[in-house]
Amino acid sequence: MLCLLWPAAVPAQTIEVGRTQLEYADGGWNLSADFDFDLPGNLEDAVNKGIALYFLVEFELIRPRWYWFDDHAVSATRVVRLSYHPLTRQYRVSTGGLQVPFSRLKDAVDFMQHVRGWRVFEQRAVKPGETVQAEVRMRLDVTQLPKPFQINAVNTRDWNLASDWKRFSFLVPNEPVAPPPPPVPPASPPTSAPPIGPALNPASSPASGTPGLLPNPGWGMGAGPASNAASLLLAPAK
Repeated sequence: MLCLLWPAAVPAQTIEVGRTQLEYADGGWNLSADFDFDLPGNLEDAVNKGIALYFLVEFELIRPRWYWFDDHAVSATRVVRLSYHPLTRQYRVSTGGLQVPFSRLKDAVDFMQHVRGWRVFEQRAVKPGETVQAEVRMRLDVTQLPKPFQINAVNTRDWNLASDWKRFSFLVPNEPVAPPPPPVPPASPPTSAPPIGPALNPASSPASGTPGLLPNPGWGMGAGPASNAASLLLAPAK
């Protein structure tokens, strides 16, 4: 008698899903979600050797129907790419056309665990006053790994990093209201003008081209090459 033994599916490393929230903005709904996980050691080694990891954040909007199967009204997926660049010795998290650099792997992983302002559906996809079900999860996309690592993922728990679906109810308000903008910091009081000193002798004054003596119109005036978007993204909320 011939018996065929298929390899059993290896349970995945757990990603915990924390706070989830939908917020109205500009005619649609944005998702904020927090995840919590530790990157296993072999995945850290793979990243440090130049192998990019692709994580998927998946969202479903479900309209329950007692007389038939549930209506999956909305499905959305966000791809988050984690990579390492040896020339610059930087880790990069790429998603939605943005690339954010980090000097430490831990900081890059922490940043990945917080999704903010992700537009998942428009207002016309739901009806005011109805209650729908929303689901969200995060997982490592093993199909994007090189072939040898895909084989390891079949039998190795560390390569199967995923969360369960987290479902929460959402009551569509009759009149959606956008969250208030953050408070504007108070303006600093005007400073008094410095006392006027004696006039300088033109012959002893420095030449206009002397470096370091004139105000810098770029960096000093806050118009340097640093990106405002990157400065906001580099401080993920915990």
